[in-house]
Amino acid sequence: MSFSSAEVYSPYELDQLAIKVAGAESYVRNDCVGTFNVERGTRTVSKKCKGNTTKRKTKPTGEGSIEIHAHILLDLYRALNGMTNEGLQPGVYAFDNTVPMPECSITAKVKDEDDNVMYKAFPRCKIEEINKLEITNGSEEVAEVSMKLAFMPDAYNKGEYEALEAELTGSVLTAENWMTEFSSALAQASSGNH
Repeated sequence: MSFSSAEVYSPYELDQLAIKVAGAESYVRNDCVGTFNVERGTRTVSKKCKGNTTKRKTKPTGEGSIEIHAHILLDLYRALNGMTNEGLQPGVYAFDNTVPMPECSITAKVKDEDDNVMYKAFPRCKIEEINKLEITNGSEEVAEVSMKLAFMPDAYNKGEYEALEAELTGSVLTAENWMTEFSSALAQASSGNH
């Protein structure tokens, strides 16, 4: 019997993480992740009558923040942080204050304690804060890089997507290609996902 959305799903382990920097051809897997935290934004509108709140309506904004602690591939780190070697000697890279941070897309394969899989996607993200460089001589553990990103709504006004592997039955966006080919357009019903 397969797992369904009518059951309790408790995210337990980030099995895979992939990031595609704007302009890149493909997602880059970076699976050595310690923590992956997502904070979602909401907007609340309230109606008051004689000083008392009589109605409240809260909606997601499609915005939020992601904090990742990981050991990250150097090429991916440089691309995410807008580091460039343009005009520099071969092998030399620098942060350039004239180059804005590029957008990126993030996909994740998450498991619960029973190994049921949920796929997540954040199609429009951007580094919000460059991690501080901290080196501790004599440390017994290699520190992970901390990345803080903001995510924003896409052209469909959605900032975050998810699908249980057991319920991902479309012919366009599948369990086989979610991590490597996800795009907002592929997630839409008009892409043939019926």
